[in-house]
Amino acid sequence: MTTPNIPGSTDDAPLRLRTLGHSGLFVSELCLGTMTFGGGDDMWGLIGQLEQEPADELVKTALEAGINFIDTANVYGGGNSERIVGQSLKNLGVRREDVVLATKVLGPMGAGPNARGASRGHIMNECKASLQRLQTDYIDLYQIHGFDPATPIEETLEALDTLVRHGHIRYIGLSNWAAWQVMKAVGIARARQLCPILSLQAYYTLVGRDLEREVIPMLESENIGLMVWSPLAGGYLSGKYEGPDASAENRRAKFDFPPVNRERGSEIIAVLREIAAGKTLGGQSVSVAQTALAWLLHQNAVSSVIVGAKRVDQLQDNIRAAQIRFSDDELAALDEVSRLPAEYPGWMLERQGEYRAHMKG
Repeated sequence: MTTPNIPGSTDDAPLRLRTLGHSGLFVSELCLGTMTFGGGDDMWGLIGQLEQEPADELVKTALEAGINFIDTANVYGGGNSERIVGQSLKNLGVRREDVVLATKVLGPMGAGPNARGASRGHIMNECKASLQRLQTDYIDLYQIHGFDPATPIEETLEALDTLVRHGHIRYIGLSNWAAWQVMKAVGIARARQLCPILSLQAYYTLVGRDLEREVIPMLESENIGLMVWSPLAGGYLSGKYEGPDASAENRRAKFDFPPVNRERGSEIIAVLREIAAGKTLGGQSVSVAQTALAWLLHQNAVSSVIVGAKRVDQLQDNIRAAQIRFSDDELAALDEVSRLPAEYPGWMLERQGEYRAHMKG
């Protein structure tokens, strides 16, 4: 297998680089998600069961396209995803400094009560295990995979800070936290002079814009990066689950996640189909899925969109979405059909702040 072109080594990479939050770390606008790597006879197996050789092909394809960002988690495939990612980088001869590795910790990695969560002990143990599986001396972005109500935030942040000071991780991030939880963590980190929070990984799509109520305004206020997971809503925004040609044999038939409002979703897909029908890339037609991915890349709060695949052609199609550009009218049409209904206090904040907002320079 040939060594892939590494981002920065050529001038024709189609993907743009963005800084992740308030850092000097540059990541590609698309991130390779590896949830499809190494699954077995469990939930992860429903998402993907890729072994080493096909995973190597996906990693190679991603790197050659300009993706420098790879995301995994210790729970994916019970650690198998991390093992496969680490071995792929070895097999492909990738220099460690040329790739940004992100992984996560929280979920159960054993039977005991302390083999899960965001406690100091679990974080320390699992960081060491992830480093071994990834075959690396450091993790670029170490993320808490969800909120742990049993562990004080202070304990979690101090453990992460220790890992940064020891050189085992470079930056810290969160995933699936509410806005108030993130802000509490930001305040604690500042007050105790701990390593700051750089990013939040969260679900955000045209058919799931809930993040815009509280989380995205908070991220923009604090200059925290947003990594988007499941950008096609578990495949729903491919359009293949709506319409007369919809197949009953699909992933959502066995694993219906994330939840989708089908009534609103069908209207969104109709607009996506109309916009996609009017576009081409290199003489090829544009798909509904590519159009949905491209919308995310037009959102200012988004740092990187995580795309996964089971086949190289699927990944290549996702990567091509980064080349799609929308007109103002097309963006307005997508916004109109997918916009969240007004809720309190949002509509009151907008009403009361209107006469002051225009005075800002």
